[in-house]
Amino acid sequence: MYNNVSMLVVNNMGLSQKSLVLNCLLILAISGMTLFSGISINLNNNQAQAQEDQQQRVGHTKANKLWETPANLKNPESVAYASKQNVLFVSNVNGKPDQKDQNGFISKVSPSNGSIIELNWVKGLNAPKGIAISNDGSKLYVSDITDLVEIDIASGKIIKRFNGPGSSFLNDVVADNLGNIYVSDTGTNTIYKLDTNLGNSTLSSLQVWLQSRQLNGPNGLHIDNNKNKLIVVSLGPLSKPGGGMEVIDIKNKKISSLGKAGTTSPFGSLDGIVSDATETHYYVTDNPAGKVYTVNADGTGYVTLIDLHTQGAADLGSRPGQSTIIIPLMQDNKLVAYKLVQ
Repeated sequence: MYNNVSMLVVNNMGLSQKSLVLNCLLILAISGMTLFSGISINLNNNQAQAQEDQQQRVGHTKANKLWETPANLKNPESVAYASKQNVLFVSNVNGKPDQKDQNGFISKVSPSNGSIIELNWVKGLNAPKGIAISNDGSKLYVSDITDLVEIDIASGKIIKRFNGPGSSFLNDVVADNLGNIYVSDTGTNTIYKLDTNLGNSTLSSLQVWLQSRQLNGPNGLHIDNNKNKLIVVSLGPLSKPGGGMEVIDIKNKKISSLGKAGTTSPFGSLDGIVSDATETHYYVTDNPAGKVYTVNADGTGYVTLIDLHTQGAADLGSRPGQSTIIIPLMQDNKLVAYKLVQ
């Protein structure tokens, strides 16, 4: 470019000083526009390349919609698949999420087509949220504001309520491969633990396992049994939602962040989390954004897998053997299921 500018100056040596100045200004203007254009093209190319690189790092999983339930559920918050019974259990808040009004209930839904098998299977709860199924498939554990409720699946009867001392907003529930039950309390930055291996359920009690501001409003929980890690997705402070993903070493309770929130891992009002069969990717919901993210388990990147175009994407469940995720839509009063394909 500079050679072309020199040639234009030499060819115009016979012009008046004023004309020469004008020509030089014109040349500089053209050069500037060319340079700016080149910078713009490079920036656009760089952005496109960055997006492509991010997609390659996270993978090319796509989601195809399978079915959705009728809108007969009542603020469905969490869903869990019971392989032994081949059924989906769904918690229905049916009112305010922190009100002890006994309006909450559990539904049974078909995993094959989303038909509602029994809407009011278990009644008499307040605002049930997270659900976990015991290792032997005989019991259902459901969080209910300040209690963890134990339900016998065969009879559909409530067996016992475990109160979380100091709890205010119990949320998600998860079981590890030893049978221990973990419950998040979004309001007090606490993870509770129920030890069910005491031989007698009357001896079990729900106790504080970990409490830390670093949990930042813990919501969804997932156990990586292979790595002995508890993965937490956070809502953020109730007064100002916005959280990321934390990893807890179950042995020493050390907390570390998964990736960089908003860059290589999601940041938002995160709600639910499940994993693929290999624990390579997590699937995470952002409740008000109405999105499901695919997140690399090593914290190196994430992408939007599904944009539901509605608010209220809550605590999703999965059928790992079927590569299927099921998402409760709280505000739309239904579930929607997607098949994951490579």
